[in-house]
Amino acid sequence: MSTNPGYVLSPVITQRDGGGDTSCSVKVSIEISESQQPVTFTCDVSSPVELLISQTLCWVHDDLDQVDFSSYLLKVCGREEVLQNKHSLGSHEYVQNCRKWENEITLQLLSHSTMRRDLARTSTQYKTVDRLAQTLKNLCCALDEVETQAITEAMKRLRHSVNLPRTHSPKVDTVTKLILLFCCSYEKYFLVCSLTHNGKNLFKPVQSKRVGTYKSFFYHIKWDELINFPIAVAVLPLESILSLTLFGVLNQNASGSPDSNKQRKAPELLGKVSMPLFDFRGPEPHTTEELDPDLRRKLEKICSRASNFGLKRADHQLLWDHQLHCRKDHPSSLPKVLASVPSWDWASIAHIHSLLHHWPPLPPVTALEMLDSKFADTEVRNVAVGWIEKSSDDELADYLPQLVQALKFECHLKNALVMFLLSRAQGNINIAHYLYWLLKDAVQDPAWGRRYERVLGALLCLCGTKLRAELEKQTHLVNLLGAVAERVRQAGGSTRQVALQEGLENVQNFFQRNSCRLPLSPSLVAKELNMKACSFFNSNAVPLKLALVNADPLGEEINVMFKVGEDLRQDMLALQMIRIMDRIWLQEGLDLRIVNFKCISTGKDKGMVELVPSSDTLRKIQVEYGVTGSFKDKPLAEWLRKYNPAEDEYEKASENFIYSCAGCCVATYVLGICDRHNDNIMLRSTGHMFHIDFGKFLGHAQMFGSFKRDRAPFVLTSDMAYVINGGERPTSRFQLFVDLCCQAYNLIRKHSGLFLNLLSLMTSSGLPELTGSQDLKYVFDALQPHNTDAEATIFFTRLIESSLGSVATKFNFFIHNLAQLRFSGLPANDEPILSFSPKTYTMKQEGRILHASIFSFQKRYNPDKHYTYVVRILREGQNEPQFVFRTFDEFQELHNKLTILFPLWKLPSFLLLSKGCVNLIWVYSPCNNFMNVMWYLIVAEPPLSPTSGRVEGEVKLSISYRNSTLFIMVMHIRDLVSEDGTDPNPYVKTYLLPDPQKTSKRKTKISRKTRNPTFNEMLVYSGYSKESLGLRELQLSVLSAESLRENYFLGGITLRLKDFDLSKETVKWYKLTAVPYF
Repeated sequence: MSTNPGYVLSPVITQRDGGGDTSCSVKVSIEISESQQPVTFTCDVSSPVELLISQTLCWVHDDLDQVDFSSYLLKVCGREEVLQNKHSLGSHEYVQNCRKWENEITLQLLSHSTMRRDLARTSTQYKTVDRLAQTLKNLCCALDEVETQAITEAMKRLRHSVNLPRTHSPKVDTVTKLILLFCCSYEKYFLVCSLTHNGKNLFKPVQSKRVGTYKSFFYHIKWDELINFPIAVAVLPLESILSLTLFGVLNQNASGSPDSNKQRKAPELLGKVSMPLFDFRGPEPHTTEELDPDLRRKLEKICSRASNFGLKRADHQLLWDHQLHCRKDHPSSLPKVLASVPSWDWASIAHIHSLLHHWPPLPPVTALEMLDSKFADTEVRNVAVGWIEKSSDDELADYLPQLVQALKFECHLKNALVMFLLSRAQGNINIAHYLYWLLKDAVQDPAWGRRYERVLGALLCLCGTKLRAELEKQTHLVNLLGAVAERVRQAGGSTRQVALQEGLENVQNFFQRNSCRLPLSPSLVAKELNMKACSFFNSNAVPLKLALVNADPLGEEINVMFKVGEDLRQDMLALQMIRIMDRIWLQEGLDLRIVNFKCISTGKDKGMVELVPSSDTLRKIQVEYGVTGSFKDKPLAEWLRKYNPAEDEYEKASENFIYSCAGCCVATYVLGICDRHNDNIMLRSTGHMFHIDFGKFLGHAQMFGSFKRDRAPFVLTSDMAYVINGGERPTSRFQLFVDLCCQAYNLIRKHSGLFLNLLSLMTSSGLPELTGSQDLKYVFDALQPHNTDAEATIFFTRLIESSLGSVATKFNFFIHNLAQLRFSGLPANDEPILSFSPKTYTMKQEGRILHASIFSFQKRYNPDKHYTYVVRILREGQNEPQFVFRTFDEFQELHNKLTILFPLWKLPSFLLLSKGCVNLIWVYSPCNNFMNVMWYLIVAEPPLSPTSGRVEGEVKLSISYRNSTLFIMVMHIRDLVSEDGTDPNPYVKTYLLPDPQKTSKRKTKISRKTRNPTFNEMLVYSGYSKESLGLRELQLSVLSAESLRENYFLGGITLRLKDFDLSKETVKWYKLTAVPYF
């Protein structure tokens, strides 16, 4: 009988360091009982924990030959968990978080004999009682599962005497009291009988006749009716489920109203029971012959699909017809093949099972799909569980919520999945603890609560006295906190603080009796409340903000939030998906510095959330710069600068922001996270950005009337771009951000099937925004699994451009600031709106502008050649016009500021003209004094383009060839220069030379005002053989698009295509030169 070690093992996350950081050294501080000062040294993160232990023992013992290294452990200071000796130091989640937050790694050396093992489970504790209970249960089963009240009470007394948990048992009098309660409200009853398999009805449900109650010793409902289904028993699938649903017809006179004409109410659902039709042992499988493979390309395309979305009947038929080819060449397609089985009758089952047992083993994450409701066959589910058993405990914890939901789809209570979960819970405290709270929450399910009660009872029987007592303490603590939170929520105004203090005193009394582990993690142990630091949040749910004193004197204070009145299961699911994304990125060597925090639902509409220290909401940061802070570019950068004053500190914080922001953009887009106002996005002082409060996801956006509140694909605002770029102008840092987003997006797309399977298993959990295939379709469409990586890169780049250009997000932040602050008027310390006009002008002082137009333009040298436009202004009450001088860049700045300051006004876009000048007219409306800007084209002499100068910069290209098509992806350009020193408007033009007719011309879009543009655009040349391309050259030119002068050349390259291996993709930076161009 397996048992746990008595202490919590620190989770391990496999990580491949893409930056060559596998040999990174870290500083470690280890507390030793024999020394007053900790031992501090540096070691390699790839070093095994055993090596650290041996190095530490060198400080304590002179003769290491007499020391048993395996008898020592390294405990995490502040947490009741130990590192795993056989794993490397850097693979532990605790160490990775310390590196992420740049915290010191603090450990404590303990021997096995001194290590607390208060949760250890003894193996012989319950054998005698369990044997007696099993014998009694067998007797009851022989009597048609009848358990009398006397038997129930006797078992209660027996279990109480040995301190065993009380398991749920059916009671005859409970049913009697229930029917007695029904008699007062319902006059008739009927049953709806249905036969289902794989979650689908085999026939139309059959309804019984409507009958009343009669009384003998007790009240009874008796139909005495035969229900017929028109099918032979022999052809029913073995896992067919019979479901009986009881409905009651309301007694119209129950309310005492004599009005017989009132509308009759619909029958009410009173209860439901489901049971398997057969108790069977499956037939023995037999071998089948191999089939010749056919339609290879089409079959490969079907097998490579992320899910069954979009598969037609012909596709399923093809999969089943070529099942052996799928087994040989596409083993991961097994769930698709099983979903294509034409019949699960007894005649087919032997062949299906034979195919199943000869199939190559699947990875655990792929086998998860075989536990979905569409696979009811017991043998299929047994095989899937066998493959999932190969996962480690830490991997299992990532998918535990889905496995708990999958228990609903099992035909029998005693099944391979239940036994697997209980077995793992016996051997690992983390699994047992997490499983307890998942089951505790699942017993609220109206249809499946009984099943979960029994599994929970089995878990409590097996986990051991000490762990069970700890779980009971946690449950009591949760009940106390729930009562306090509800009391505070119901209180109003000033009485809330009084209600909080009175309630927390009860919680403090609980801690005076004992310390307690928290539901968030069994390694977090609190001994009391820090009453002065406890408060509540002023949001709708009024959650509690709790500060708990760590039971470990070497640990820091534990800060959590406890919330009632909101369903936290959706937050749990969203955070689980983000955590799995982070695992995937880390395993691929991409560390996006994701902030993972814990959240646990502890019952119906209540739960606990970990609070991330040293972090503030974006709203709190932005309102420091006034109510219009969300429209400004510098608040986030200046806030980070405040906490990171040294230049190297700020650079590190900026880097953390770039990486974490990229991860947030990808994760929130794929999951369709909505309601993204600036109180739901947080920033840590170290630069790590993260999202909270996932009440809206899978595209279920909050609405303002008929308008979606979340109109951008994800939140990416100009103040975020300011931190990313390191200023107002685009830099190569933004190209890094785009590359990180696209790389992260493509890595997640490779695991599209995993996320669709995990979400599919949760569709029966009762989450209001995850109910069926339409919600899964949202994620399927977001992942674009049918696209190539290059197409997905282009797609996500356009999403970045769309999000960054969305004024709706900033306006959403602005409205939220108003709602939260009830603020009116602009702050007194606002910066000048226009850089070229520091003074504030008013109509009262200067007069209303009646007419403004461009009078002429002048060529100037100061020191470089540029053009200044003379603007003729006529004001109200003035006979003579005034003339002011403005540059083209100043006109553009004016337009940009107007767009920001008046986001609801549909201002015309800033015209970019190939030739000519611009005539500008201002018109003031008397009714609202808002400014409209209109642009008109007039004929004028265009300024001359600058002469050619030096060429600098590089262009990043991806060149590939497939299906007689050459693909040129223009990715980035960096470090461009222009002769006049201004930021150019670059675009790329390509030709395949020789091309006398210029038919091979291809162009990208124009990037405005940047020396470091990002394009990620594909230029395609179709119908070329490899031989013909070997005779051609690719000429690429970078030019600047100008509205008031000729476009000018910024640089170019010429590439001989015969120098490329077109059988593989080439991604490379190329230096721009002053080559001739078309």
